[in-house]
Amino acid sequence: MKRVLQLSCIHSCLWGGFIILLPELAARVYGFTEPLTDIFLWKGTGLIIFLLGVGYGVASTDPRKHWLSVAIGLAAKLLGPAGLALSALQGEVPVSTLYLIPVNDLIWIYPFAVIVRQGIHSDHVSGTLPQS
Repeated sequence: MKRVLQLSCIHSCLWGGFIILLPELAARVYGFTEPLTDIFLWKGTGLIIFLLGVGYGVASTDPRKHWLSVAIGLAAKLLGPAGLALSALQGEVPVSTLYLIPVNDLIWIYPFAVIVRQGIHSDHVSGTLPQS
């Protein structure tokens, strides 16, 4: 699972960096035809993606120890596509943007879920999970 997190780190840092450095081009890749009006929000989205990538890189050093960071990424991989799909259905973004979901999100869901499950199990066995 270390390799999965390393690959996700590279992918997210490159994708986030692309959005930060070339926001207009990134918007066209997402299917937007009009110029961006709130470019700082678009760059902020790129920064979040980039920082998630940094988190995956840190988590790759010890996935079971850093499973909570992976859980945050898993939540992003589940909620991001749902939000994008809803926005497409409401006409806020082009439906053509949905082609990005498999590449940017879906491919990571299963391995991230496995890492989170293993991390929770490891913490449970070692007694480091918080008691309720």
